[in-house]
Amino acid sequence: MKNFSKLVVLGALLCTSASFALADTVSLGSFATGTTAASLGFSASQTAMNLAGFTPFATPPAIGSTPTLLNGTASTFTLLPDSTWGLPTGNSTWIGTANGGPGGTANPSYGYYQFTTQFTALGGSYDGTMSLMADDTAEVLLNGVVILPFTSLGSDTRCADTGVSCTVADVIQLSNLNLLSGTDANMFTFVVEQAGILGSGGDPSGLNFTTTLTRAVAPEPASLIFFATGLLGSVPIFLRRRVRAAAS
Repeated sequence: MKNFSKLVVLGALLCTSASFALADTVSLGSFATGTTAASLGFSASQTAMNLAGFTPFATPPAIGSTPTLLNGTASTFTLLPDSTWGLPTGNSTWIGTANGGPGGTANPSYGYYQFTTQFTALGGSYDGTMSLMADDTAEVLLNGVVILPFTSLGSDTRCADTGVSCTVADVIQLSNLNLLSGTDANMFTFVVEQAGILGSGGDPSGLNFTTTLTRAVAPEPASLIFFATGLLGSVPIFLRRRVRAAAS
């Protein structure tokens, strides 16, 4: 009986180790063209932020509206927060268009600025958190699906009054995110709404984020089959030993 118990424990340990071998944690953040993710401690597969499109508007759009997403490739630049924006989170940096920060020399036009970053994962369901700031505010999509919609800008004297703003990082809980397997198979899209104060002709605009996503690991069918097969295979041995012991 003692040997059979040892087999059960050994099988359980093998099953557990096989299951957790597929755990995956993805660490991402905002950084500009020309910087590598690995140099900042992020998942090495992440690409630098890409300016994928711009949709202008003359007046602030309706709350919750999403522009037509564009596909493009343009460089992004590291922006200094000055005293206007909050400090970037973790090892990330504020990014945006050239000299578009509060300490820069250009005020980007009103409109939607679309930034993207690609990354690799094992695939499956992931949970985690995202710390996000933007001027004026932002919407987030994962693989083309909105996971964080726009909210109201409010008075907009600097950036949004609530939700995603430029002064304090908004920490968003993420759960049951479906990530795809494959190299650069996943994409976060950040649509930054730059509304500013109407009539001023433009305003500083930028984005900053970090996120950590962890795969919700379930026991692999293969490991469970291995465990069950091992236990079944040990039953005849255990029974023969019991019979021999009884006969003697």
